[in-house]
Order: sequence, then C-alpha cells, then structure tokens
Amino acid sequence: MEQLLKIYVMVDFSDYTESTLKMVKDWVAGKKAEIKVLHQLDFHLPTLANHDLRLKLLYDHKRELLNQWFRLREEIFGSSDAISFEILEEPILEYLKKTDQDAMIFMGLKGGGILKQIFLGSMVSEVIERINYITVAVPSTFKNQKFEKLVVTAHPKFGFNEKAFGKLMNLLPESVQAINWISIAREGDDEGTLYDYLSLLSGKYSHHLEIKINVFCGGEVFSKVKTYFTESANQVLVIQKGGRTFQDKIFRKFLVNELVFDGSVPLIVLPLQ
Repeated sequence: MEQLLKIYVMVDFSDYTESTLKMVKDWVAGKKAEIKVLHQLDFHLPTLANHDLRLKLLYDHKRELLNQWFRLREEIFGSSDAISFEILEEPILEYLKKTDQDAMIFMGLKGGGILKQIFLGSMVSEVIERINYITVAVPSTFKNQKFEKLVVTAHPKFGFNEKAFGKLMNLLPESVQAINWISIAREGDDEGTLYDYLSLLSGKYSHHLEIKINVFCGGEVFSKVKTYFTESANQVLVIQKGGRTFQDKIFRKFLVNELVFDGSVPLIVLPLQ
C-alpha cells in the first residue's frame, strides 16, 4: 500500500510563499499526499474599536486571506482536493505539537536580515529547534523547484538520524538523481576515518541513485565547500538537528549566509533520533 505523505506548509503570503508552494507541488508529484497550508494570524485590532467593529475587521481580514489563498492555489495546484488551508489564531508551535510527527514541514526563508537570523530567534529557527519533524526551508531566491541532488552532511562525532533519513529517502521527489555525502574535517580529524564513515552511511541508502563522497580538509575549508556548491545547481543541503551545524557558531554562520542565502540552496533538517 502506498504511503500517504503528509505535509504542513507555513505561509504568510510574502515573496517566498510562491517558491515554497511550487517546491511542495514538485515534491508530491506522483505521490499520494495530504497537504495542509497554515497561516499564522497576525492582525492587530484598533484598541478603541467596539466589539462589533472588531468582529467585522477580523472577518474582513480573514476573508482577504482566503481570497489570496484561493488565487495561489488555483495558480499553482489547480482545484486539488488534497490541499486544505487553515488560519491559525493559536501559536503555530502549539498547533504543530499536536499534529502527526510523521509529517514534513515546509517553510519559506525571506532572505536578508530575517534569513541571517535563522537559528537565532526566527520562526524557522523555533520550529526546527522545538518541533521534531523533517523540516524543509526554502530561500526566496530558489527558483528551480525541481532539485536533482541531495548534499548530506555527516560527521562520526555527531549523531545522524538514520531512521529519519531512511524515511526522507522514501519520500523524495522523482527529480532526485544523486546523493553527495560530505564531511568537513575538524582539527585532529583523520580524513580516512571520515571517508570510511561516509562510505558506510552511503552504502545503506544507495538505491538507484548516483553516489559521491567528499571530505573537505586543510586550509580555507569553507572556501572549498562554497566552491563545491557553486559548481552545481539544483541541489538541496541536508543537515542533522543537533549536529555540528547547530553547535558550531562559525559553521552555522557560514551555512546560512554563504550557502543557503547567497547560494540559494534549500535546507532539509533531520530531527533528533
């Protein structure tokens, strides 16, 4: 029996919303999927407005949100019955805590100042840190919704959620043709040990995809990684929640500013084991 793919998409109808929804559309192509689009209500009523006026203003605002959603849905998905839309008045984190953790979350990254605060207090950061889902973060500058390659970061000194990655592999869109496993050597790391670790992981998930392994070490390692990403398009970076990406502030800043933002590389975050 085909597995039902459940997806929650967080939108605010800003510039990144369309890119995120188009990526979701490509992801679910050919799959049995249930998509729920969520909008966190952010509407401030006039302090001096009476009860009836408050109700009317809130009703009008929600109606406008629904109209925006109907236009987007028709433009991107057509009249699919597998997509629902909900306006949340409760905090979105509280809502997600009550949902099915087998689902995936898609979120957009606005870019600029907001993007560069990822992991430092933004809504994307809060969802990644506090909700244990597979989360996909899509920069607004990502235009190729059909990506062809996963670039997976792993290091033997940090955990890797093999169960979650196996689930991700089963849910990948048909456009994915290759997996590149990479590791960045820390001071004192043995390059051969890192290569053997990546080889062991890659052997568990080879499937029908092209597999490559790269270990980055030596001087100017971040420059080498950036060059590696800029030489190839249509790729998505996969990182592990709780891994080096989250614990090493220098690596975290490099990841966000240089790869995700400047390189327009979407990000998939695996949950903790």
